[in-house]
Amino acid sequence: MKFIEMKKCIVCSKVKGKRVCKTNTNSLVCPSCCAQIRNPDCEGCRYYGQAEQYADNKAKKSGFKEFVAQIDPEVDEMVDHALQMVERGEISTGEKIISNLYKEHDDLYIVQYAMGTVFAVKGQYDKAIECFDKALDIFPYFVEAWFNKGSAHQKKQEVGETIRAYQKVIELGDPVADPVSTAKDFVKDIEKEIHRGTGLTLDSYLKTMDTFNEAFGAMEKMEWEKALTGFHEVVTVNPMHLQSYGNMGICYARLGRKQEGLAAFDKALDLDPNYEPALLNREIVNSLEDGEKLSGYQSKSMDYYKDYSIKKKSLLREVFKGF
Repeated sequence: MKFIEMKKCIVCSKVKGKRVCKTNTNSLVCPSCCAQIRNPDCEGCRYYGQAEQYADNKAKKSGFKEFVAQIDPEVDEMVDHALQMVERGEISTGEKIISNLYKEHDDLYIVQYAMGTVFAVKGQYDKAIECFDKALDIFPYFVEAWFNKGSAHQKKQEVGETIRAYQKVIELGDPVADPVSTAKDFVKDIEKEIHRGTGLTLDSYLKTMDTFNEAFGAMEKMEWEKALTGFHEVVTVNPMHLQSYGNMGICYARLGRKQEGLAAFDKALDLDPNYEPALLNREIVNSLEDGEKLSGYQSKSMDYYKDYSIKKKSLLREVFKGF
């Protein structure tokens, strides 16, 4: 378990500095001080631009004209102490401190982040991601939260979410910092493997993943025609995506279109003759009468990653240890 070491903010000397400030000899400042000392001389700094953009979006939605993340130096110190304990292996003691802070300060992004880190250390990745998301709702530019969120998704072998979180690390983080370097290496490696395995660019892969997820959601709602449209869109872009063919087979069978369903399963099996979900589902659909709808059977649907070539090639290997 390795946490990123950070020095105190050069302005307030109370909170850890998380941003390189060009107007202060490239020293580290905390997000709050960054917001307080921001001035026209900061134009050109990525944080200045991000803050301006965020403020504009915030103003459009809620009328607020300025964005400053709330911090509490005392709480920040307690969180830092507790996380150091967790890093040393004193997980239960550190967790107790953070849990007590959470009861009173769940509106602070650093507390949400700390709680998420504890969950992640314990292998409770869904709860960890929930906390990291809350931290980022409060403070969208918190690089460490994006990094740990990506790590938690990586542990769950959720490719798209991992990529997007690491892309935010690259976008927002200090280019020479370890998290950015790690994120860049991961994204670069996975981009190569995606192209090698599918011929797709990273952007195309993510778009087809979104399309697939929408179709999968429609399928779960028994909206078979809508789901079919989505899966067809996926295979139009990525003809090698066997999960889409497998799910198309189920949708056709649910609509009583047996032969089309069998053809979809056959397409999946052409891509992978040992693809068990398609083998099992094809056998069941083949037993139906023509025009008979698949019903009373919980067919095995396939998610975007299951048995996918990217997963088989261990793209989601751990590129770092811990959080």
